[in-house]
Amino acid sequence: MQAILYDRLNIAEIVKAPVLPPEEAPQGYGVFGDGAAAKFVLDLHGMPGTAA
Repeated sequence: MQAILYDRLNIAEIVKAPVLPPEEAPQGYGVFGDGAAAKFVLDLHGMPGTAA
């Protein structure tokens, strides 16, 4: 848990979830709401993958 909280692990990459920018969030919610067996990570601040 500490590794995730301190950005030592890229959780989106581990669970193979596409990272969605805010512009694509409505489409992601639509797909998820329709029952898709997929996970999504919303990138609200441009942060995934920027950890050292």
